[in-house]
Amino acid sequence: MEKYSVYSVIMAGGIGSRFWPLSRNNKPKQFLDILGTGRTLLQMTWDRLLQISDEDKIIVVTHIDYKDLVQQQLPLIKSENILLEPERKNTAPCVLYAALYIQSLDDNALMFVAPADHLILQQKNFYNDVIEGVAFIKNNPCILTLGIEVSRPDTGYGYIEYLDGMEQSNDIYSVTRFVEKPSREVALTYMNSGNYVWNSGMFLWTISTILEAYKTYASELFNIFHKYGLNKVLEAYKLCQNISVDYAILEHYPSIFVKRVDFGWSDLGTWGSVYNLINQDEHSNAILNGNNLINDTTGCMVYNNTDQVIATFGIQDLIIINTNDAILILPKSEEQSVKFILDNIRTEFGDKFI
Repeated sequence: MEKYSVYSVIMAGGIGSRFWPLSRNNKPKQFLDILGTGRTLLQMTWDRLLQISDEDKIIVVTHIDYKDLVQQQLPLIKSENILLEPERKNTAPCVLYAALYIQSLDDNALMFVAPADHLILQQKNFYNDVIEGVAFIKNNPCILTLGIEVSRPDTGYGYIEYLDGMEQSNDIYSVTRFVEKPSREVALTYMNSGNYVWNSGMFLWTISTILEAYKTYASELFNIFHKYGLNKVLEAYKLCQNISVDYAILEHYPSIFVKRVDFGWSDLGTWGSVYNLINQDEHSNAILNGNNLINDTTGCMVYNNTDQVIATFGIQDLIIINTNDAILILPKSEEQSVKFILDNIRTEFGDKFI
């Protein structure tokens, strides 16, 4: 199949705190083989994007501390295509940084943006959806996002409402609004309504479209980068607002469309998401790695990253993560509390275990 002139941008600067204690500041989850596939999440994303972009058109934006990790895990990437952020300022500066870099290479390019830590099981469907999106963008200058078909009332995702019955082509619809993570009751109404999708955080646009959007709707950010340029990113980031591209651009831009997709997507954001993905035993336990003796135990997620033995008895619905210097145990229903736990650990012990 024909390859289009698409530059793919992998956002890989996060710290993956909800995957503590396996994910740490010095090696966060995108650099880990969490699922035991032999490839890290970053490498799996690289492999996937090679379907739509040539090697020299794949760009990784990451924190300056992770330059060596990126080069080790992606030996084929051009060193100049690793864009280093001196500070974490959310996705709006990250996307603008990448867009300006791509413009310096090809101001007629299309740009596809994807997080480094997502799982996509159906690669062919993913490829077809992106290529259909590319064809739409070429004929309709706009911002296009990929929206995942809602399969459950999940409270951990943002949602996109679209105009049902107003299909443009290939399951592409005009976006009505973006909504933040809802309560379970609200999420249930979204699922039943039929015109909501999960916000995947994957976007497609032309370089001219996204830069004009920044110039109009995030002018302060645009002017900072325009003033300092690509050679003075350190100075630029000091002045950048900490803001997501959703808030800075998407909620204001008048011509946004969503392509409804279903390609086996999962946002690997929590240990609970891993539990839902991997094989479970006859007692609904998901067990990865190490020596484990599981008895009279149901519905648990057990990850053992040590030579120690984990033995359980008479428990249910827990997350148990064991590493060499830290153990996490909490109910699956409280998986979002890991950030709270980390705050307490930092207060008590500093960054030693972070």
